[in-house]
Amino acid sequence: MFRRLAVFAGGFTLEAVQAVCVFDTAGTSSPTPADDDGAILDQLAQLLDKSLVQPQPGTGGEPRFSMLETIHEYAQEQLANSGEAAAAQRRHADYFLRVALEAEPHMSRPEREVWMERLDREDANLRAALAWSKADSNAVQTGLRLVGALAFYWFLLGYLHEGRTWLEGMLERTDGTDRSAARGKALVGAGWLAWAEGDYEAASPRAEEGLSILREMGDKRAIGNAEWLLGMVRVGQRNSAAARPLLEESRTLFKDLGDVWGEANTLYLLGSATYFSGDRAAARAPYEESLRLFQEQGDVLYAAMVLSALAVMVSSQGDEEMARSLYEQSLPLLRASKDRGRLGMILITVGDAWLHQYGDAHQGKLLYQQGLNLWQDMQGVDTGLGIVRGLAGLAEVAAAQGQAARAGRLFAVADRLLPATSSYREEVNRWSAAARATLDAAPFAAGWAAGQVMTEEQAMTEALQDA
Repeated sequence: MFRRLAVFAGGFTLEAVQAVCVFDTAGTSSPTPADDDGAILDQLAQLLDKSLVQPQPGTGGEPRFSMLETIHEYAQEQLANSGEAAAAQRRHADYFLRVALEAEPHMSRPEREVWMERLDREDANLRAALAWSKADSNAVQTGLRLVGALAFYWFLLGYLHEGRTWLEGMLERTDGTDRSAARGKALVGAGWLAWAEGDYEAASPRAEEGLSILREMGDKRAIGNAEWLLGMVRVGQRNSAAARPLLEESRTLFKDLGDVWGEANTLYLLGSATYFSGDRAAARAPYEESLRLFQEQGDVLYAAMVLSALAVMVSSQGDEEMARSLYEQSLPLLRASKDRGRLGMILITVGDAWLHQYGDAHQGKLLYQQGLNLWQDMQGVDTGLGIVRGLAGLAEVAAAQGQAARAGRLFAVADRLLPATSSYREEVNRWSAAARATLDAAPFAAGWAAGQVMTEEQAMTEALQDA
């Protein structure tokens, strides 16, 4: 038991131990008394007594354990010398694939926060499973299924670049002759995150090939997801005529399946496609139906996103009072969420998508502000990076609107709050340099100086005002 526990990274549960560590010398599950939870707990208790295993805080009453780093390294040596490492690694990857597959459908349901927390706790184990699947030539399908299952999770976290790297890395090990469902989903996942980064040149062929494979497989839900993705890629390419039939067909598939969330999501995207086609008044009907369905589902996140879209739509028609009312309707929804910090981060991720994909500063601003309304809850999430992303996004919006002093203040606060080693710093530096180059130098510099000495509370007041 001790040496087999070395296959875990960052901790493990009793369920994981039973699934991964109980096998015979051939690597198959062993029907021994050790399969019983009581027997496994007895063995873990002995390891705990010897301080070879440490208890970790669990969630929902689920016991969790870990090893100190030096003990973990010793156990890894023992596992490597035992000849059991390959079997343990395969079982580890298979188990965490099951975890990812179990969580995947909940990403599109109101309880997503609970399942995202579970995946968060297993971050190190998921990375280990990904790395093993990528390195093992016999684990191509495992790797493809794993990245396909994690694509929505990566999108919600805003881990677009990292997610694309894993997806493309797994796809590089295949070619066009692989027409498996796993490769089809991985292609759609890669296309999705490329679309989210505004890289339509990469997103389009990935989405097209993925849709082709999934149509061969006949998986209606997967086809519906691929169709809405390709539709939104076409919107990004300013080809609304090609986008609409894809989105309509996606909606029909979800409606036929009785998938209310899928239908609501496609209606939201249909409204967006209609809005960007220039027929802004016609976007209202799909947005309102989408909002009704999301509210029926109790999905606070997506209801807030649709309210934001409706606010932008009515604002574009000159009804600023209604736009403000719709925005204010979203705030109690957000504050009532069980996981406000994560919700704020997701709204900021979606704000990034609207600003950087479609150049819609108004929609981006509302989403950033919705997210930053939850800034106090976001402080402990992802080391506060969501707050910095929201401030930098609002600084970009201010720059796009010619507000040099406000852009300077917000960029300066984002710069000050961002850790020097953050991978996000390069993007913030690039955006602030572009703003500095195009705006009036004196007010931008004055704003920057003021922003450098602002408290976080002062920065939030600045960010959430209507400038």
